[in-house]
Amino acid sequence: MSSNDKPQSSSLSKKDIVGKGGPIAGSATSAIGALLVLIGFVLPWASCGNYRLSGLDIVTQSTSGNLGESNGTLLCLVPFFAIGMLGIAIAVVPATLWKKIPAAFKVIGMALVSLLTLLACCPSCLFFTNLQSARNDPNSMGMGGFVQVEYGFWVSMFGLFVSFLGGLLGIGTSVAEKTIKD
Repeated sequence: MSSNDKPQSSSLSKKDIVGKGGPIAGSATSAIGALLVLIGFVLPWASCGNYRLSGLDIVTQSTSGNLGESNGTLLCLVPFFAIGMLGIAIAVVPATLWKKIPAAFKVIGMALVSLLTLLACCPSCLFFTNLQSARNDPNSMGMGGFVQVEYGFWVSMFGLFVSFLGGLLGIGTSVAEKTIKD
């Protein structure tokens, strides 16, 4: 073996770790967040006394009123966005490992995950705002104080936060890969 021949190392370079590990970690984080959103959607989102409604109940049993039809129509978007986030996050993993797919796909995929997360936050925040206005409604004859936000809503919101962080991690590491030199 001559002095110019270097033994091949099985270790990964910084560029490989950031370029492959970062988007995969971001995708995994986003997928976990999307699953939390879906799980939280079937858990109780609101209650009044002993009566609890999950996000799914609110969508399927919409009635008129403060928590009614507009929330049901918009809240049905939350699980669809979560399924979209999950699908894109899962698709980014093989795209990261397969060299024939352009690197821009990782950035675009993770940006879409972040966008879907923000879009899913809108109906959730609207639901929260409407629930708070129902609590403070003077026409509720004192019953508004019994309306509560339940843990399913907070699980879904935490899932959206985790998914958004995963999207940012995937975008950041995909962009950082370009600046790292071996």
